[in-house]
Amino acid sequence: MTRAIVVGCAALLACGYTWPPDYVEQSRADVATCVDYARRTSPRFDAQVNAVDLETGRVDIERSAGDSSGERAFSKCLLAVRRWRLIERHLPKPPDPEPPDPRTMAGRIPNWVSR
Repeated sequence: MTRAIVVGCAALLACGYTWPPDYVEQSRADVATCVDYARRTSPRFDAQVNAVDLETGRVDIERSAGDSSGERAFSKCLLAVRRWRLIERHLPKPPDPEPPDPRTMAGRIPNWVSR
């Protein structure tokens, strides 16, 4: 019985989840950013997004073959960027900083002089 409840709740959660509307553009931008990063290591490296499935979230990426250093740099970059996007989405917006206090700023004229 418990197993059926857990499976049912998981199915309801999975059915209600949708990818954000800009997921396709984000995926293409992430791949372009990481291709630029990988080209610093391997100038011949190339990759592009073939398709994005919004039902499953799968991104089909076509990469150039036989370039292990470029592939390694691209993979590390893409994992870092995607992880950052997942975390960034759920973080609260930081508050605006308070204006600086002129009394504590460097370069101000001191109130007293010590000798």
